[in-house]
Amino acid sequence: MEELFGTPRLADLLPRVRAFVEAELLPLEKDYHHRPWPETFRLLDEKRLKVKTSGLWGLHLPKEEGGLGLTLCEFGQISEALARTPFYGHYTFNCQAPDIGNIELLSKFASVGQRVNYLLPLCKGKVRSCFAMTEPEMAGSNPTRLATTAQREGDDYIINGHKWFTTGAEGSAFTIVMAVTNPEAAP
Repeated sequence: MEELFGTPRLADLLPRVRAFVEAELLPLEKDYHHRPWPETFRLLDEKRLKVKTSGLWGLHLPKEEGGLGLTLCEFGQISEALARTPFYGHYTFNCQAPDIGNIELLSKFASVGQRVNYLLPLCKGKVRSCFAMTEPEMAGSNPTRLATTAQREGDDYIINGHKWFTTGAEGSAFTIVMAVTNPEAAP
């Protein structure tokens, strides 16, 4: 894939990401099932600091959010390297689901207050987020079939509906809820 979709910045970044995964993250996996979660998160916080100091933090982030603004194709190759360690790679580089998608949504649509309160801490890895779309009435997560509504009242939205699964809920600081704001709009 590198030969076909490689770029000059990937020529620099990809070997560094692979080396970090190999040296710093893969060795953690041998004790994955025997280590308590608090200890795992402490170790991963140390690794995240190393990622930041090595200049590899926020590779997927838009430039205006402090990242490198990698294209989807470039990030796909980085993601493949991170996936060598399914438990630690994406989290350590702050690009795990649902945070990576929530960062993208917030960077495009957040108000100034939302940027300060939610986007910046998320980009810095200080908080985690969650994402609520799945509803019990519909199979899967089809955004064209949502029943949950959000009606604007002044500066707020009133949400009415029922979500079934919330990705990343445990330990998250906030939730992005998918809801219909204009029931007459085409899907």
